[in-house]
Amino acid sequence: MPPPQWLYKSEIRALLNLLVDRLDKAHATGRSMQAVKLDGRIFSALFNAEFEADKANYWSQIEQMQAWGWIRIKTDRPQQGKAGYELNPRIQITDEAAIRETTSRLEPMISSQQRWREAVFGLLKADTDVRDCVANQKLEIPGKSAAEIVERLNLLADLANQPLLLREVSARLFWGQSKVLDNRQSLVAAILKVDECPFPELPIQLQVFLPEHVFCGVLFIENLVSFERATRDVTGRFAGLVLVFASGFKGAAKRLRTTLGSSVYFASHGSLAEASRQRFLTWLLDGNETIPVWFWGDLDYSGMKILKSLRNSFDELEAWQPGYQPMLDQLLAGHGHAPDAAGKINQKPLETTGSFYADQVLIPAIAKTGTFLDQEY
Repeated sequence: MPPPQWLYKSEIRALLNLLVDRLDKAHATGRSMQAVKLDGRIFSALFNAEFEADKANYWSQIEQMQAWGWIRIKTDRPQQGKAGYELNPRIQITDEAAIRETTSRLEPMISSQQRWREAVFGLLKADTDVRDCVANQKLEIPGKSAAEIVERLNLLADLANQPLLLREVSARLFWGQSKVLDNRQSLVAAILKVDECPFPELPIQLQVFLPEHVFCGVLFIENLVSFERATRDVTGRFAGLVLVFASGFKGAAKRLRTTLGSSVYFASHGSLAEASRQRFLTWLLDGNETIPVWFWGDLDYSGMKILKSLRNSFDELEAWQPGYQPMLDQLLAGHGHAPDAAGKINQKPLETTGSFYADQVLIPAIAKTGTFLDQEY
């Protein structure tokens, strides 16, 4: 039996083509098509018809497509005196092939993005949130399928604790190709479930100021301005301390204590005595001597996270109270700034760092005031 003539009317064809558009969009993102709300925007011929008889006719055609098994109609609870199209109708496609055949729009070729998404959701050993993130960051390598690339990403966790540069990681994962992960730090971080990629593009540069006399402690300083000011301090506030600024530090502190993960540069206006330099390098790289070590940075959640990260390699590291206490006084006096006033609105709170002073005093003060204070204040 030939199909009814109404099936080829422009109004019905427009509706069917719109449904195919929705199908194609869903396939392109690797998702299932959701139910479509039938309203004046989707099927104006029905909802904008002048006469009720015309509306009833269009609705009967929708119901006929349901009878054929092409679609499923869902409406709100029936009400006396109201037609189906007045009950918030939604339609779900149940026979994609029939609708595509009628519109002469065959299923589109699978795009490379869709193949990537399918490989990620089918093969990546991660939870849904991580897969969503990775699926939006397609990797392509000539001669390799999306599935092969994703399978190699599953090996990333095996390298997480090794002091490697990002291009070294890429070469080990992707058949000797070192540039695959360039500018893909967010993808790496998502897979490893860390805030920032642990593999640097280059070694972290440690700028080190050695005091003139034998040092008795090491102080990591977050910001360059504060570091430079500290190296030229004449008040004695930093007496006996090695001052360190870590340029390019990204939160993976373990590589700070490796020869490949860090490059050390000693300030010329500090001591350059061979004994002091060797003592510092031996402490940093070999860990044979226990020296008190502190961190001083911004009084915000980002600074606290750096402190926590540094403690992964320096177990004894604490927040430097002589630096933080004056900042804390200013914060509690109402001189802090709101997160959105300094581009810090995306900083996520944390409860513990492992440092007693930070956990018991600094973090509670940040949480109580809801404000931050920069180190340079």
